[in-house]
Amino acid sequence: MATNIILTVCIAIFCCSILAEGAKIGVNYGMQGTDLPPADQVVALMKSNNIGKMKIFQADRKALKAFANSGIDVIVGVGNNELQLISSSQDAANGWVNDNIRPFYPATNIKYIAVGNEVLTSTTFGSYLVPAMRNIQTALQNANLQNSIKVSTTHSSDVSNGYPPSNGVFKDEFKDTMKSLLQFLSDHGSPFMANIYPYFSYIGNRGSISLDYALFRSTSTVVPDNGRNYKYLFDALVDTLVSAMEALGYRNIPLIVTESGWPSAGADVATVDNARTYNNNLIRHVLSNEGTPKRPGTSIETYIFALFNENQKNAGTEQHFGLFYPNRQLVYPVNFSP
Repeated sequence: MATNIILTVCIAIFCCSILAEGAKIGVNYGMQGTDLPPADQVVALMKSNNIGKMKIFQADRKALKAFANSGIDVIVGVGNNELQLISSSQDAANGWVNDNIRPFYPATNIKYIAVGNEVLTSTTFGSYLVPAMRNIQTALQNANLQNSIKVSTTHSSDVSNGYPPSNGVFKDEFKDTMKSLLQFLSDHGSPFMANIYPYFSYIGNRGSISLDYALFRSTSTVVPDNGRNYKYLFDALVDTLVSAMEALGYRNIPLIVTESGWPSAGADVATVDNARTYNNNLIRHVLSNEGTPKRPGTSIETYIFALFNENQKNAGTEQHFGLFYPNRQLVYPVNFSP
């Protein structure tokens, strides 16, 4: 009983820390481009625009070194192709932490390790996910970093379904893994990480979703839900995942949005105007204390996808999610501190 009370208090403190640190927006710093600026210039660009958080998809030593003493919070990703080895070998997990975390922390303010990216919906590595997370957690404990750096993994919103948001559940094929994963997050006070894209929800359901709902432009309720009213698709997607966690008995795990964005070219609704509208409204919304209907009164730690347009990504919209061109000029005006 005492252990449960202590754990609850620790999770509550961690949730409060996420709220307190939510005053600055984050970005995803992708590196799939031939003309991207060096990491030291990226740090200067982020600081000059009051961008306070950064996620990289795999440990990049030049980037991790460049962000030292910058005051910018960092999420470091473990690549999906590394999961099988790390899941089966504690030595490999120890080596990953020793190579990619210990040389840089605490000068580089690494807050989270994201073990894999959208593993359950995008890869065949699902069976390796939770064991890999456990081994990375043990490696942090071996390095005495378990109280400073939290371990999680990012999920597509496609791991859940249900309408309205209060009916959200995890899809049957993911439930067993989710039970183990949520227990891990609960045990260690780690957040659930979600990639939330109203853009993809809209283009896949144009007949039932309005563009205003997807772009944060609705001025009245679009989806009523048992006394909770949804004006924004972003909130509905977040709360569907919150409901899915609750349906498995986990009501207090914090949720952070590790990706969200809108492309500025490459398709009919992928326009500069729509991208500008979405990302500016997103920043305003998540940095306010509005929260979501299920979790009101809190800011939402959020990382915009992406910092730069990247010319080595798949042709089309994937190359045009950036807030900046590689020459460090904005693609469109963005208020990073509304």
